[in-house]
Amino acid sequence: MAWLQRARNPLFFESVFIYDCRMKRLFALVTMLSIIPGLAVAAAFDYPMRAEAVADNVYAIITPTRELPNAGNGGWNSNSAFVVTDAGVLLFDSGSSAGIGEAIKNTIATVTRQPVRWIVNSHAHGDHWLGNTAFADSVEGIFATAEVIDAIERDGAGWVGRFDRMTGGVTGDSVILAPDRSVDRETELSLGGETVVFMLSGGSHSPGDLMLWLPRVKVLVSGDVVYSDRMPSTNAGDLRQWIGMLDRLQQLQPRVVIPGHGAVTDISGLDRLHSLLSQLWAAVEEGVDEGLSDFEMLPRVSESLAPFRSHYPGLDEKLRRDLSHVFLQVEAAAFE
Repeated sequence: MAWLQRARNPLFFESVFIYDCRMKRLFALVTMLSIIPGLAVAAAFDYPMRAEAVADNVYAIITPTRELPNAGNGGWNSNSAFVVTDAGVLLFDSGSSAGIGEAIKNTIATVTRQPVRWIVNSHAHGDHWLGNTAFADSVEGIFATAEVIDAIERDGAGWVGRFDRMTGGVTGDSVILAPDRSVDRETELSLGGETVVFMLSGGSHSPGDLMLWLPRVKVLVSGDVVYSDRMPSTNAGDLRQWIGMLDRLQQLQPRVVIPGHGAVTDISGLDRLHSLLSQLWAAVEEGVDEGLSDFEMLPRVSESLAPFRSHYPGLDEKLRRDLSHVFLQVEAAAFE
């Protein structure tokens, strides 16, 4: 009877109607998020980004993590940088997902209303380009080497799935927006009145690495050719070429270096990384000369790199993973 009395009250039907409408909207939202999982998690994850001014109209966006993409860091484990020009923004690397790209866009908006007109993708590893899609409404050109463009077109979907698994679904299902402007040699351009130089690393860190040199302010945006305070990955590059490329970068005498991973540094960061990689090569070369296998020389190589351990987190883990790749390069060089 109490229920019947409430039902006779006109306000009862109004409240039921409002509740029904709210539930329908909630169901529609849940359905949409289940269809687009990347959207659901991107909206929920709070990336602690800020634009760090490093020179006139040049900014770095530095991740605080020194780990691989995981659920705790939301997949944001690589740095980005941007240059504000009179005609728009040049962005260097766009992050590991559409959600991270959106966070980068919002961070840029704290500095300028100019849209992102150009993007540089430093290399084919997904943490440096999967955010491209967040800028599809404004970008006019995305620069990369032909090797990187080909790698993204071949394995772009693999990177989406890989990061989705590594982050427990946080990075989601990003739409692939591949580079469309190929850079096949060192190239100087004027973008929005700013002179920029695209520099090829010769495959130092990975096939097709691309760097950005800003001669007006002497800023080097290096991508993963420079790690400032995290052990570099050496499992996809050419270590001897890398050491030689660092020689050349040191000659530029940059005032600021924005690395692919780690804090903003300067020429001292180049010097330290050069010493680390040179010592790695020398230690492996010594083991090869003595006829040791990669497994047998691992303890000795690790000991030789002890002075660098405190400055490069993850050194031992990366060394165990990458030593075989370096060993084969040193062994091949011994027979040249």
